Formats: sequence, structure tokens, C-alpha cells
Amino acid sequence: MGRTLVVTSTFPQWEGDPRGGFIRRFWEAAAARGEHVEVLAPRTRWCTGALRGPLHVRRFAYAPRWCSTVSGEYGILENVLAHPQRAALLPPFLGAMYTALGARLRQGPWDRVVAHMVLPSGLVAGLAVAGSAVPLEIYGHGTDLDVLFRAPQTLRRLAGSSLGRASVLYVPSHEKRRRLEAALPELADRCRVETMVETVIPEPLERRPVPGRVLYLGRLIRQKGVADLVRAVAKLGGPVHLHVAGDGPERLRLTSLAARMGLPVVFHGFVEGPKKREVLASAAVVCVPSREVWGLSEGAPLVVREACAHGIPVVATRVGGIPELARDEPLVTLVPPGDPAALRSALERHVAPPTSARMDADADARRSHGGLG
Repeated sequence: MGRTLVVTSTFPQWEGDPRGGFIRRFWEAAAARGEHVEVLAPRTRWCTGALRGPLHVRRFAYAPRWCSTVSGEYGILENVLAHPQRAALLPPFLGAMYTALGARLRQGPWDRVVAHMVLPSGLVAGLAVAGSAVPLEIYGHGTDLDVLFRAPQTLRRLAGSSLGRASVLYVPSHEKRRRLEAALPELADRCRVETMVETVIPEPLERRPVPGRVLYLGRLIRQKGVADLVRAVAKLGGPVHLHVAGDGPERLRLTSLAARMGLPVVFHGFVEGPKKREVLASAAVVCVPSREVWGLSEGAPLVVREACAHGIPVVATRVGGIPELARDEPLVTLVPPGDPAALRSALERHVAPPTSARMDADADARRSHGGLG
């Protein structure tokens, strides 16, 4: 098998860290097939110990450990918006990534370089492979693509000249592909859709749904629409419980909103492993309430497929790549984004006291899907 050099701005910082976990699972699967995979990722303030498994992980340093905070806590954009002073770390971060990638390229041989996140990794990798015969592949995921789409045309063209060195550029949905082709038409011939759904590896799950329990699983950033979910659940009657599994810069605002609305919400923080299985097993319904904010939208949230694989009903919004993930999924109900009333109506079906007719319909949906549990 071949030798692949992966460069990414986000990757698990310790065993059990969910940040970038889907990238790790994707390449662990490749390594299990015999591929030699080396990963270049930033050393952050929060890196602790080595990761287990078949991947060879190298950390590049760009600042003293105590202030290596431009990535790791949240995504780069969220980190900089929450702490503007961290923007000063971007030049050394990009320089260190470029230097580390160049050094590893010279110490090859490599059959390909793969960059995760169009910005910054794809941009840096395009510069690093210039003059090299090593093929480059780039994966865009969500916010990184949206930032590129919103950039002024001159900056988009400059980025496009670097990204154009890729032999293939993967995006998570046809919706993102259409937007990329509109923003940088010169890249249309190498753009492909890759949802990375194979990173969803559902272990057998014994469902023990708690009546009325609504689960959100994901990052707490504005475009995930969790505030809409809080407002929707607050309007539901009966014993309804909202559980939020994830973290992000919106957590404090969401906590305050829930308190003002008199809604008790359990914030679990990031979950992985047994804790993640526990919150999924107890959910009556999973909600993915994403919306577009400041031009930032949604990629292809794999929690939709993960919940369906376990036979858990999903209420989600028609935004980004969600409708593509939900196609032919009888367990998924789609509603307009940014509409708490529509969310409430869709959720009500799953948290209201069950009727025999509805129980039969839900059972039919699970059987037709062939979900686990």
C-alpha cells in the first residue's frame, strides 16, 4: 500500500478528545487497510500524551505551549472571534505548518499529501507542494469553505491559485460543491463530493429512550442554531428535557437564554466513547437545528447518519448538506432553518405521550431503516 502525509489544523489533542475525531477515524480505516499514514497537526496548549492506534502523529510547534491557542479549544475562526488577540498567532501558525510540511516532504518518499480544511491547511499545502511531484488532495468540511466563499474576490483568486495545485478537492455536499464552483469556477473540474459517512462506525447500542428527552450533539457555535432549539423546547408542553452534548463559545449565551426562559438544560460538554453512547441511548429524539449566520452554514453533520444508524428519530433543518444526508431516511423530519415554531411542532411528535398509532408508525420506520439497537 501507499504512503500518505496528512496535514490538518484540527486533530484530537488527547485520547478521547472528539475534536477532529472524524479525521482520525477516516485515516485509521485507511491504515487498517495497509496504508502508511503520517499526520501533521498543531501542538496546542491542551495536547496531552500520545494517541493510541496505527497513525504516526507529529505535532508542529508554532508558539510556546502555554499560548498555543489559535486552534484546539474550538475551531480557528471561533477561537479568534472569542479572543481577538489570538489572531496574532495566525502568521506563526501558518509559517510553522508550512515549514513542518516542507520538511516532511523532503524526507519522503510520499505517494500523496492530503490536507484537511481548505483554510488554512489546503492553502498551505498548495504552497508547500509547489515544484514537487507529490500529488495533493484537499478536503473541505464546513466553516473553512464558507470563509472562502465570503472572502473578497481578489483573496479568493489568490487562494484558488494555491488550491489549484490539488488533483482533487473534496467537499461534504452537492450544495457546497455548487457554491465552490460559483466562487472559483477554475476548480470545478477537480471538485468531488465526499461526505465521510464511513467515519460513522456505530457500535451496537441498547436504546433506553427517556420520554421527552431531546438531544443536541455538536459544537456550540452560532450557525448550529441551538438557541432556536432552546426556544422551541421551552414552548413544548409536558415533561420535556433538553440535553446538550458539546461545547463552544456560545455555551454561556445558551445557558443564560435557557435560564431566562425557565428551561432546565443539561450541558454535558464534549462527549466521546461510553458517555456519547449513553446520551444517544437515552435520547427520545436528536435535533440538528442548524441555520445560516453571517454566511456561515452547515457542511454534512454526521450526527444525522449516526442517530439514524441507531434507530433514533431526528429533527433537522433544511440547510447545507443536511437534506442530502436525510434523503431516503424515514427517521428524519426536516423543517425550515431559523424557525423555532417549526422545530417545536416537529419535536412535539417525538416527546408527546405516545399513542399506539404513532408507536406502530415509528416501529415501521425503524424496521424499514434496519437501524441498530
